[in-house]
Formats: sequence, structure tokens, C-alpha cells
Amino acid sequence: MSPQESLSKPIVCRYCQQPIHPKATKCQHCGEHLSHPSPAQRFTKKIVGLIGITTALLSLFYALKEGYFYIEQRQQQREMFAAHMNAAEHFLKLDNLEYAEASLNQAIQLNPNDQQLRLRHFFLRSRNLLREVDYYGAQLPEEHLNTMPDLVTSGFSLIDNDFTTQNHAQLLITLARLLQYDKRWQSPAAIDELFAKAHSLAPTNADIAYWYGEWLVNQETNITKGIQLIQEATELDPENALYIAGLGRQQAKQENYAAAFVSLKRAIELDPKQHELQRVRAANESKYTLRRALLSADSKIDITSDDFFGMDTQARMAIVEFTLQHSPSERNFRRLAARLFNHAGQQDKAEPIVRELLGEYNERSDIKMLTLFADILKAQNNNEEAAKVQAIMDAKQQRDTYEEMLETSIEDGHRYKVGLKVAKQNEGDGILVIKAFDGYPFAKAGVKPGDKLLQFAHRNVTSLRSIWVPINDFTPGTDVPLKIQRDSELLTLTVVIE
Repeated sequence: MSPQESLSKPIVCRYCQQPIHPKATKCQHCGEHLSHPSPAQRFTKKIVGLIGITTALLSLFYALKEGYFYIEQRQQQREMFAAHMNAAEHFLKLDNLEYAEASLNQAIQLNPNDQQLRLRHFFLRSRNLLREVDYYGAQLPEEHLNTMPDLVTSGFSLIDNDFTTQNHAQLLITLARLLQYDKRWQSPAAIDELFAKAHSLAPTNADIAYWYGEWLVNQETNITKGIQLIQEATELDPENALYIAGLGRQQAKQENYAAAFVSLKRAIELDPKQHELQRVRAANESKYTLRRALLSADSKIDITSDDFFGMDTQARMAIVEFTLQHSPSERNFRRLAARLFNHAGQQDKAEPIVRELLGEYNERSDIKMLTLFADILKAQNNNEEAAKVQAIMDAKQQRDTYEEMLETSIEDGHRYKVGLKVAKQNEGDGILVIKAFDGYPFAKAGVKPGDKLLQFAHRNVTSLRSIWVPINDFTPGTDVPLKIQRDSELLTLTVVIE
């Protein structure tokens, strides 16, 4: 074999055993290098390999690091979100709506696309505002209503979301309630439509029934239906003092007093079970409403009458004693209670009330209270004190029956003599003279006790004011005509102004 032939004859790759060209430095089959690299080549190859491995490891490290921090950040966000939600729940249990609202606001910033969370935040903000405006009404400072436009617009932006029927109904009625206090909203019909739609979506929702009923009653569009809806709310949630107090208030307005007393008493009794501010307020306000309802009923039919809105004496006593227990300080109501106790023969309950109301009684004391006190003392066989009270009443009656005027004055300080004692209460025209004091102009003119003064200076006389007012128009020495009736005779006398 010639050298030329040996160079052209294929050889076998020592790695893959495939035939290759004898001068090939790299196998085209397995890719291995067939020539032995120099030390420099081998060193370079190692360096390149180490750099590649290091680069790969660093890339992997930083990728893992970024992934770790991303996962850690997401975990922190989830933990913060859960913390804010837990805080909101905690504040809600404490009925601290301001802090609960702030917590939900932080949660929304972490998850702004959560529509359920936005709805919950809207409900909370609205509840916080409405419970204040419902309670304080026109007395609520204007700045509290500055959030109304934002609340209303955020609420309407949620309407088209896919919420549950109950949530959608609650959204509608919340908007309806907000719009009642929005001074720029000029469409009561739209509010009524929101209420009606909410009630049709959730007819067994007590909150919707109550506020829809309140709206109808306050608008006076359908009072009967409004009270019926409030009644339904109390049946759906019989432990809610807000609903029961509202029912009692409306029953009292309709003068259905017997039913109103029952409702308001129940609302007061529920006070210890109420943990939400608006309900606690309603229970406490019922004490005032019940007291005013009893006074209003008494002004129409005396509580001691035989028929007092269908309530027997025992029922009246029970509600009055209950009211005294929960609202003891109002004077007019305590008078009512004393009258009823005396009427029911329970002078032992009536006497301390009246005694405290009268205090150190005298001729300036109220005649009705003195009369009641005298009756109570007589029923207790306390005749000595009863006689004392009767003497005070007699003196008071005599004093109150007569009106005296000895003199009057004008701006320059000159005092004109009048010198009359007349009856305050007169039947028909004129005033009855009890006494004409000697030395005074009317006695000098011939006026006597028993005369009736009819006209003075051609003006009809109805009180002493009818005399002393025109006196100021005359100068001393003026003759003024006085028309009187003495028995059946009409006389004209002349009074000389001094």
C-alpha cells in the first residue's frame, strides 16, 4: 500500500467506532475531538467550562431568589389582607364602624378588583353615615354629609355586578336610604322605585321591610302599608329594638295608644340584648316616646276616666309604673302617675310623688296639685294637714279671683290713681267691681261694689287694662265718661283724671 493510499483509507473513531477520514480532528458522528489538545487548550477549555458552570449557577441562584421574594411578597400581602379583614370583623363586633371602615379600606388597596369586598365596604360606609343621620336628623353637622356624593356614585357603580339576590336587594335599599338625605336628589319617585324593587327581591328581609315602611309613612303616600311593613319587620326579627320602637312610635302617631304602649314597653325591655348602637339608641329613645305617648293620650282622654283607650285600671297602672321606673324625672308625667294612683286608691304611691312635686307648698303652688294633695290627705285620714292645704287653696282662690289696681303710671313718672278691685273672671261684657277704694278717682266718680264697668272713654271694658291703657292718653283734670251697670240700671258717670 502506497503512502497515498494509506492517507485516503478511512480510520475508525476511537469513541463511536464509526469510520472517519484519517486527517479528521473531530468525529462527524459523535462530535468528539480526535486530536489530543495542547495544555493551553485543555486549560482554556476548563476555564470556559468553569465560567459556564458559574454563570449557570448564578443565573439559577438569582432566578430562585427572585421567585422566593415574589412568593414571600405575595404571602405577606395575603397575610396583611387577612389581618385587615380580621381587624374589620373585630371592630364590627365592637360596633366601631369607623375603625372597621378603615380596615376594609386597607384591604381594598391590597385587592382593588374584589367586587364583593367593594360591596362590603360600601355597606359599611353607608351604615356608618346613616345611623348618625337617622338619629340626629337636621342637627347633624353638614360636613358629615360631604361623603354622600361619593357614596351614592360608588353604590350605583356596583349595581350591575353579579351579586346574590340578598346582596343586590340590600344594595338597592341602602341607595334609597342615602338618597333621602341627598339634598341634590330631586326624585322621590326614584327612591320609591328603589325601595319597591328591593322589597320585591327580598320580601322576607326585615331590614328592607322596616326602612321601606318608614319611607312610606314619612312620605304619607301610603301610611297603612308603611305601618304594615314595619309590623312585618318586627315579626321577622322580634328581638330588634329598632323595629319595635319604630312600630310603637307610628302607632302613637295614629293614636292607637294601647298598641303603642305595648310596643314601646317591649322595645325598652329589649335594651340589654342590643349590641348595635342604633338599636340601643332606639330602646333608650322609647322611654321618652312612651312617656310622651301617655301624656298625649291623657290630654285626649283623662287617664282616670272609665274608658281609657280600652285599657282597664290594672293595665294603666302597669304601664305607668313601668314608665316611672324607666323615666322617673319628668314632672308632668309624675303628676299623671299621682292622679292615677290616687284614683286607683293607692294613696301610698301618690302621696310621696305629690309631696315632692309641691315641696314647700304655699299660695303660689299649683292649684291642681294642691287639690290632688288635699284629696290624698283626706283619703289617708290626715285631716289636720288636709285642712291646712284647703286653707291655702281658699286663700289662693280668693286672690286669683280678684284683680287690684290702685295706680298706674306713664313715661314721665306721673302716677294716675285708679283704686279698683275687680273680678278676673267675668260673664258677658264688662268687669265686676269688688271694691272702689276711697279717695281714688273711680270712688269719687260714684262707682260702688257690685257695679259692672261697661265702657270707659267710649271703649268697651274687658279687663283693668281696658282702663289704665287709655288713662295714659289724658292729662290731669280731664273728664272721662264711664258707663256702668248697677243692678238692671245703666248709668253714665264722669271720672276726673288726677
